[in-house]
Order: sequence, then structure tokens, then C-alpha cells
Amino acid sequence: MPTGNYDEPMAADRTWTLALNTLFLSAATCAISLPLGTVLAWLLVRTDLPGRRAGLLAVGLMLFVPLYLQAAAWQAGFAVQGWWTLGWQTGVWLTGWAGAIWVHAMAALPWVALLVGAGFGLVEAELEEQALLDASAWKVFRKVTLPGAAPGIGLAALWVLIVTAGEMTVTDLFAVRTYAEELYTQFAVAPDLDSPPLAVLPGVLLTGALVLAGLAVCARCVPTARPLSHRPGLLFRLGRWRWPAAILAAAILVLLVGVPVGSLFHKAGIVVSRTDYGYARSWSPAKCLGTILASPVRYQREFGWSVLICALSGGTAAATGCAMAWAAVRSDQRRGNWWRLAPGAILVLLSLCLALPGPILGLGAIWLLNAPGWGVLNYLYDRSILAPWLVLSVRGLPLATLIMWHAFRSVPKELLDCAVLDGAGRLGRFWRVVLPNRLAALGVSWLGAFAVALADLAASILVVPPGMTTLSIRIFDLLHAGVEDRVAGLCLALLALFGATGAAIGWLAKRWRSSDRLHELA
Repeated sequence: MPTGNYDEPMAADRTWTLALNTLFLSAATCAISLPLGTVLAWLLVRTDLPGRRAGLLAVGLMLFVPLYLQAAAWQAGFAVQGWWTLGWQTGVWLTGWAGAIWVHAMAALPWVALLVGAGFGLVEAELEEQALLDASAWKVFRKVTLPGAAPGIGLAALWVLIVTAGEMTVTDLFAVRTYAEELYTQFAVAPDLDSPPLAVLPGVLLTGALVLAGLAVCARCVPTARPLSHRPGLLFRLGRWRWPAAILAAAILVLLVGVPVGSLFHKAGIVVSRTDYGYARSWSPAKCLGTILASPVRYQREFGWSVLICALSGGTAAATGCAMAWAAVRSDQRRGNWWRLAPGAILVLLSLCLALPGPILGLGAIWLLNAPGWGVLNYLYDRSILAPWLVLSVRGLPLATLIMWHAFRSVPKELLDCAVLDGAGRLGRFWRVVLPNRLAALGVSWLGAFAVALADLAASILVVPPGMTTLSIRIFDLLHAGVEDRVAGLCLALLALFGATGAAIGWLAKRWRSSDRLHELA
């Protein structure tokens, strides 16, 4: 198993080791999350499994749970001072490489299920029905459905690679040395921007590979001109395997949702009382509820700064993504050669924003705003939220742009033609026709970027000015001392905020789909 050794004689050797550690962590995370996510996606999307809607809802809610909350939840159960560790005296289950791989895999599982499920959903129903005339359902699945979903499976693998390699939250908690974690540690210990903390070549190769993977992800997510089939795919009947499959799906969902969230609830309600035989631990629902409700008051400064910064960052990302998406969509209707390059340039920019490790984005913002001689920028860097605002806007830009790209691409051409006949110019068509018809999509874009910013830690932890602490940084600092009841209550309160954000996104997405159906009927 790879190890990161700080006593390597040469910085280049150490950096190669860190790069290999990063690749090993990403590969191991894929090895766990990809099979489980693929099985879960197929069962929930393409079979007659009982309780499919509830399963899809649980997976959808887990999409909004950030990595540091996942780490806190699993630590509350199976790390030092976890309820299972202390209650059953089994020793620490999650530590070192095992802990880092497992937490990353569980955090990636809902994303794998989403992307692979989308791949299964995009398989053309006509091909499956035609193949079903000549073969059994199982053979149709192996020869048609599964190969048709292969791009979604590959996209999920690339996504897991990018997200795992660019994060330092879990690796720092479990003392696993990767490239992103080393960047964060080196800057936290000795913040000298003039002397790079790592050798150049391994970092360039690793970052370049991540950017190429990000480019592939963005290219696959961009809408195409090819019309999609709106017919539902073939629903595979499980027959006698229906209930065993339901038990398997339920076990995966309990592992994904029930165990970590239940661990937080258990930890938040722990009551320690003194008896004649020592100390006894019990669980109190009233204590659990009181701890959760007291968290927004106890950590009101952190809640306030987080909501303010993330709301501004989400708005900036949504506005910028709106402009970029409209430029990309309009480029298809322009004759100039320069406009034809717009989608490619936007894809490259989005891949950079998506794939660069968080610490590199943070260091880039520090280099930009804290360089000697830039008096105004230096003042804003030290005394304002400009740096975290900028970094978190970059974090949310890919998602916001891709959402608006799909939204603008689906605007009925008839509406634009009618606007042209009425004398509307380019800006007039955008402000009076396109944007009013896509306000729900703009809300989804803003809330999606808000959730991404609220979930970030790797980039923002380096640039938050003194005297200001966000929720992600506060939880990350508290996790180093173990998950006690107040930390668990804070995590559950933040989970409620993410749940409310997810519910709002779902409501706006429903309105978006309803407006599209009305245009189709018209």
C-alpha cells in the first residue's frame, strides 16, 4: 500500500510518491463506489423494484451532503470516540488509508448513481424494444442497455477521479498524504509563495491529467443538437429476484444514508451520567433535538458568514454562467470563425475550474490578491470577503454554466423567430424572451452554485481572512478533536440547510419541466 514519507531525500521523489498516493486513493474509491453505484442506479432507474421513488429521493438528498459532513458522520460512528467504537469496544475501524478510501467512496456513491442512472435513462427505448423481439430481456440488457450506458459509467469514473484527487478534507483527517493535502499542509506550515512547496513535474502531470478528465466530463455534459427520445426505457421485470434485489438496494441505501446520519443523531443525543459503578452512557431524544436547535444560535457567526459568502458566490457564478452559456448557444447561429471557437474555449475554462485541486485555486487567489505592491487588492484580501467570494465563484461556475447551457439550448426556436419578426435585437431577445422563460433554470443554477460553495473546504480554507470563519472551516477544525455532541448537532443543522436547498432546487426544476411541457403542447 502506498505511503507518504516526509523524510524522502529529494523533493521530487516525495512528490512522485504523493502523486502515486493520489492515484491509488482515486482508484480505490472508484473500485468501491462504481460497482455499488452502478447496481443501485440500474435497480432504481430501470427495474420494477419496490420503493424506487423513495430510493431515488434518498440518493438525491445525499448529493447535497458535502465531504466534510460525510467524514464527520462516519467518524461519529466508527472512528475515535465513535458510538460503535466505544459501545462495543471493537477498536477504531476507520483510520489511515481504510478510513480515507471508505469515506471518499461513500461520498462518491450518490454521484455515481446519478451519472450512471442518467446513462441508463438515455438509452434509446426503440433499440431495446427492437432487440427484445429477437432476444430475452437479460440478453437485451447485456447487449444493448449496458453498452448504451457505458458513457455514463465512464463519466462517473472520471468524476470520482477528479473529486477525490482534488480534495484534502478526508486525507488530512486520516493523515493520508496526497498531492492536494500536501499543498494545503505546506502552505499552512510555511506560507511562502515565492518558493513552491513541491517539485514541478509530478504536480504538472497530475494536474494536467485532471484537467483532461475535467474536459471529458464537461464535453459529455454539454447538450447536443441530437433530439433525445422522450419515451421511457424498457422496464426490466425482476420476477423472483424482485425482493432479493429490494433487500440489496435497501442495504446499500442504509449504508449510504442510514448509518452515517444515524451516527450523527446518536452522537448528538448522548448523555453521560455518573453512577455508583462509574459513568453510564444513554441516548436522549430531547438532548438530541436541543443540541440541533441550539447550533444555529451557538454558531450564528459561522452561519451568517457562510450564507452571505455562498449566496454572493452562487449569484456571481450563475450570472457569469448565464452569459457564457448564452454565448455558447448563440455561437451555433453565428457565421464568424471566432464565434465558432466560443464553445471550445468555454469548455476548456470550465474544465480548469472543475479539475484544479482546491488548494491550487486557493493559492492562485492568494498570488493574485496578496502580491506585493497591490495596495488596494492587499487591503481587500485582508479585510473583506473578496478572496473566498472569488474562489467559491470559480468552484460553482462549471455547474451553473452547464445548467444554463441546457436551459438555453432547450428554448423553442419558434419563440426566437417570433421575437425576430417583432423587431427584437440580440439583447432584446435575450432579456425579453429567453431569460423570462428560463427564470426557474436560473434559480436552479444559483442554488446549485450556492450548494457547491457551501460544501467547499479545500479552496476556501486558505483564503478566508482573519476573524472570519465559515461553517466548513469550523467543522473541519472541530473534527480534529473528535466528533462530540455539539459537533454532531452542528452537522445535523447544516444537513437541514442542505436539505432545504435541495428541496428548493427540486421545486424549481419541476417548474422548469412544467414550462417546457407547456411549450411543447403549444
